[in-house]
Amino acid sequence: MMKPCFKNHFVFSLFLFFLCGQVIADHLEEGNRLFDSGKYQESMSYLMKPDTVTHPKAMTLIGYMYDEGLGVEKNPETANTWYLKAAELGSPVAQFNLGLSYEYGSGTPKNMAEAVKWFRKAAEQKYAKAESKMWYLTVTGNGVKKDYHEAMKWYRRAAEHGDHGAYADIGLFYDKGEGVRKDPNRAVQYYILGAEKGNGRAQLFLADSYAKGNGIRQDNERALYWYREAAKNGNVMAMQELAAIYAKGRLGVRKNEAESQRWLEMAREKETHS
Repeated sequence: MMKPCFKNHFVFSLFLFFLCGQVIADHLEEGNRLFDSGKYQESMSYLMKPDTVTHPKAMTLIGYMYDEGLGVEKNPETANTWYLKAAELGSPVAQFNLGLSYEYGSGTPKNMAEAVKWFRKAAEQKYAKAESKMWYLTVTGNGVKKDYHEAMKWYRRAAEHGDHGAYADIGLFYDKGEGVRKDPNRAVQYYILGAEKGNGRAQLFLADSYAKGNGIRQDNERALYWYREAAKNGNVMAMQELAAIYAKGRLGVRKNEAESQRWLEMAREKETHS
């Protein structure tokens, strides 16, 4: 009697496993594409397919659509049900969103202890938004013990993992000596890191440092360069500063009322549409 060929059975099972995985990946990709195109109901139909709906990424996006009322009737309670399923499967985005629901009482009673629990889980997975949130909670003492050193730890991690605005705030800590020894030179190092990553606030603070010679050699040219870069990135304060520079003829430029008005109008327009 011929014995069953377990090797062939294993190979076939492995083939089915990868085939199913590819189908799920295709459905997720199509669901995301449709979502990005604003076709929310079509996106939902892909994400709700039996072989896809159990994936944490699908659950998270379904939860978000219920949270925002995109393609479905807005229902924060249903959103939280989906977030919880995905969060328990380890989705950092779902964990963060669930934390927000508990923080603000969206679809559930406010509960800062639960909010912090889920924010921390997401932050421990290097999710930058959650790391920034842990920084904010720790520096304000909201739901956790107020601790500047712990806050700095979270913000450094957030910066390393993609929240480039964190560099601007870390720099401010050192600039003002809040929770750390005042160190303008070190502040500038963080501003440079954020500025080179394209963060408008870091570019603004770096421009201010060059303009005042605070923590770095005073340099009108570099100050103007970074004010312009910050303005290009939509920073209203940089636009207003450029308007003042041209109005008063500061930083080595000639007075230019037309240029000053141009920057003021850009700032007003940006504020109107933000």
